[in-house]
Amino acid sequence: MLKKVSSTLAAVLVAVAVQVTGTAAVAHADAAAKGGDFVSIPSAPVVLDTRSGIGATGQRGPASTTTFTVTGGAVPTSGVSSVLVRIGVLNPTDSTFVEMWPDGQPRPSITHVSAVKDESISNFAIVKVGPLGKVSLYNNAGKTDITVEVHGYFSGQQGATGGGFFPVTPTRLIDTRPPGTGTNAATIPAGGTRTVTLTGDLIPVGSPAAFVNLLVPGASTAGWLAAAPGTGTARPILNYAAGSTQSGAVVPLSSDGKVTFTNKGTAAINLVVSAEGYFAGSSNQGAGYREVTKRLLNTRTVGNAQPVPANGTIDVQVGGTNGLPTQGVAGVAVNVIATPEKDGYLKAWPVGATEPSVSMMDFNAGDWRDNLMVLKPGTDGKIRIRNGSSGTTHIIVDLLGWFADPLASQPIAQNTKMAMVALPKPEGAQAGTLEHAFVDNGGDLRWGHQKNVDVEGAVDWYVISQGQAFTGQPAITVLPDSRLQITALKPSGDVWSITQKTVGGTDWNDWTNLGGYMAAPPQAAKLGNGTVVLFDSDNAGKLWAYAQTGAIPFWRNLGDQDFVAGTVRALAVQGGIRVFGVTPGGSVKTIEYYDDGSLSAWTDLGGTGLNGQPSVVLRPGFVPQVFVRGADGSIQSKLQDQGGAWPSEWQQVGTEIFAGVPDAIMDPGPSKIAIAVRGTDNEIYIVGESATASNTWFPKVPVSDTSDPANTDPTTTQFINSGGSTYLVGFRNVNNVPHFYSRKNS
Repeated sequence: MLKKVSSTLAAVLVAVAVQVTGTAAVAHADAAAKGGDFVSIPSAPVVLDTRSGIGATGQRGPASTTTFTVTGGAVPTSGVSSVLVRIGVLNPTDSTFVEMWPDGQPRPSITHVSAVKDESISNFAIVKVGPLGKVSLYNNAGKTDITVEVHGYFSGQQGATGGGFFPVTPTRLIDTRPPGTGTNAATIPAGGTRTVTLTGDLIPVGSPAAFVNLLVPGASTAGWLAAAPGTGTARPILNYAAGSTQSGAVVPLSSDGKVTFTNKGTAAINLVVSAEGYFAGSSNQGAGYREVTKRLLNTRTVGNAQPVPANGTIDVQVGGTNGLPTQGVAGVAVNVIATPEKDGYLKAWPVGATEPSVSMMDFNAGDWRDNLMVLKPGTDGKIRIRNGSSGTTHIIVDLLGWFADPLASQPIAQNTKMAMVALPKPEGAQAGTLEHAFVDNGGDLRWGHQKNVDVEGAVDWYVISQGQAFTGQPAITVLPDSRLQITALKPSGDVWSITQKTVGGTDWNDWTNLGGYMAAPPQAAKLGNGTVVLFDSDNAGKLWAYAQTGAIPFWRNLGDQDFVAGTVRALAVQGGIRVFGVTPGGSVKTIEYYDDGSLSAWTDLGGTGLNGQPSVVLRPGFVPQVFVRGADGSIQSKLQDQGGAWPSEWQQVGTEIFAGVPDAIMDPGPSKIAIAVRGTDNEIYIVGESATASNTWFPKVPVSDTSDPANTDPTTTQFINSGGSTYLVGFRNVNNVPHFYSRKNS
């Protein structure tokens, strides 16, 4: 039955209880620091050698794919996520590159090793294993023999075997060149050995393996190098060419931290060993490995061919991309490829850290060269690479995976708000649809599709969490192609999104991990060109933005404003997005994120004791008015003037005190602001503007003719039904059932 709430409001609000069906999913534990331990394999079994017929027989031809088994024997057939392999490309008839990937999946656009014609070269790689224990290998050009050995593997689940990773500042430990570092300055003769100790200040005794960068500088002839833990069994570790060759590698260590290198070449060589990290001897220590395969940078890309200039640097965004968090990344495993104009070298280090004295790659003019390295990202998740040559150098960076430090998770929040949005009215239709979403108290994300907007509560509900657990209020966005996108926070702190397969359909694509490490659910808003941008704050109060555009979207730091979790609000305005947040002291700050990605200066709106998420309404002229809960439970407001200035004082809306956070909306019928808010009795009330643009308010009125207490704060949205433009109030009642109230023209 319809009830007229107030002659001043001139509105009718209708209560409808909506039954939600389906079983709530059990909340899943956070995967961070679970599994990914490294297990070294002293024997380094050969799983592919085209010369002897292991795995495949005969040289691999151009554009050929070879699939072979990597599990079995020393590598278990189950519980293995990825393998650490050394790939050798031997005497190719043309310059080529090699890629590897899990069998049964599409070939990725990344490179694991490059070789020029007639040379024998190797590189380490970390490759995810296919479901049958196989990997595939692609040779790009010419004919070549290829060898692959497995030097270790990463566990697919938490267990008692292996250990996690610890990064160290890249540091030179061994240099046989005069005056020498860590050992006597003397070359290693052909067929000779050199035993060195790698443990000490950086690598603790007891570590079973170290991640190092190996450099054979200025070799007179080509050859290869073997390594053994102390006096143990030697394994191939590096194929080197005439000149200088560098490669990342994992070397096994004896219990007293020793490794013995053997020069398998025909001439004496020097050897330089630089530490990048080490693996723990215990499965409950260090960072676990996570697989991600993605090209992060290619300066040769058509339309963006910008080589790094002589002695120039380039920053590469790694953290906050491809599902990586913005905190807790102990190291990223990247393959860096250089195509230089002149002889030289590359350095790499975390942005914000001191540039190291050691290089990570030497190269010759015109030769493609690549190297696996592990590096902890620096400020805002970036690494910096320097081109140490007198000519330009193109650089490619391929992400193979990352090492996850343990990060604290949060419990699934209870009784959180709904999200609502109205879809545009299709041509020829009387109205569009209403779309709803909320995370229930078990962590399931529920989507409600309302085709008939004239029948409030006639909502078809679906659980679309696909077994994942979420927390807090999700965000619903209408994409430029009219499909829906829902974005939500996982208890682990990373942000995930899901998108409809078709407009108006009930099928959804799989969830996508957008990464981050946020303390509250994200806010979504659209720029003038339709780009969706997410805004959120982390556990340190830092504000981040994630623009869903470009080849590699990433979380961008907008500044450390010390925002309280869950107080960020974003609203599309003319020329960009206006973002608000509340500080621990209870003041409100705001910034504008412009359509071109640039930022305005921060504005402090002041205040003391303000709390909760602000609500913002645009008045004519694109002028924002912000509403926020006061320290005493009142509603406080500030209205920007047409010139862009804010008043010095906050204005109280009415005289009443409330328990909840206000959610304001422009009532599109009379063009007056209405504010939905939960009272101290948990009933939902409307505080309405007494006249258009008056900024004066009539006392609260309940949304329901009968008592209907709420478990959540309300949410509002504008929509169009057969009677015209109106608005909807939604919340969950004490039984956590969604209830909706709409204003109808009287």
